[in-house]
Amino acid sequence: MKIIKISSKAKKVKIRVENVDDLFYLKNFIEPGDEVKARTPRSVFLEREGDIKKVGKKLMLIKILVEKVEFIPSINQLRVSGKITQAPENVQLDSYHSIEVKPGKFLTITKKEWKKYQIERLKEAEKKTPNIMIAVVDLDQATIALLKNNRIDILSEIKNQFSLQHEEKRIQEYYQKTAEEILKYAQQMNNIILAGPGFAKEHIAKIIREKSEDIYKKITIGSVSSSTITGINEVVKLGLADKMLGESELLKESKLVEEFFLHLKKGDGFVVLGIDNTFQANELGAIEKLLVSEDKIKDKKIENLALDVESKAGKVQIISTIHDLGQQFNNIGGIGAILRFKLKWD
Repeated sequence: MKIIKISSKAKKVKIRVENVDDLFYLKNFIEPGDEVKARTPRSVFLEREGDIKKVGKKLMLIKILVEKVEFIPSINQLRVSGKITQAPENVQLDSYHSIEVKPGKFLTITKKEWKKYQIERLKEAEKKTPNIMIAVVDLDQATIALLKNNRIDILSEIKNQFSLQHEEKRIQEYYQKTAEEILKYAQQMNNIILAGPGFAKEHIAKIIREKSEDIYKKITIGSVSSSTITGINEVVKLGLADKMLGESELLKESKLVEEFFLHLKKGDGFVVLGIDNTFQANELGAIEKLLVSEDKIKDKKIENLALDVESKAGKVQIISTIHDLGQQFNNIGGIGAILRFKLKWD
């Protein structure tokens, strides 16, 4: 994402969408009540002999008052819909329009409220992060994923139809197929993590080395307990990608949730869990870091809490549900806080 201009006074930001990752940020950044302006195709109608006929579409600069924001993963598109508030004179105001957002699109977003945590996430999206492949393998299956700044995308899953009881040739065919699948994506990757519970990873790494020394140099081999999405999450949790990613949003979230669960397990009074306890902690000025699941943040009550926490110099972290720790946090309520000082409840 490229932030072209930002004005906290006008509560306005102009951006250029550069990749699919940006759409994930914008899905949570743009809200009902915001205004979005962009060049967008709009149907043009002409009246001829009393009949109104559609004559095609024309690119127009249109501003809408947002009512709905929808991400469509099948076509990697964000659809922002609402009533038109500004447009060329031949376009009826207050009629409905959808702005389809894809990489390359320029948007001007005017917020009804300027939330610090949202702007921080937007600036985070501007940082360039490497493409990292994670492949977790064993004798039963392989799962290959792309690790980005704020999400994990599964690229491929391969099942081994042959067990150890089958001849060695069949097992080698599975290794070969897995290596070829990794090589298919490898050119686009900055780094590759090849991990798993057994020795399959070493066999596959050897095949890759024989085919391409350059690709082999990108590989880091590690150990995890699973060759499924659980293993992918384990790679992130164990920090195998830390040096490659830097302080990415995904890594920052994972570490923060880990810290939260550690205090929760100890029962040391340095965290609170649930809406009521979190609100009480905020009233006491105790919140250092507010953690909110992305599924909960658009609740008006929680939004107001986040703003109040920021006004008291607290930090707000939105927790994505695309990684294992984020899902666990969401499953136990999706709202809690790490505290400045210890609290004990009666």
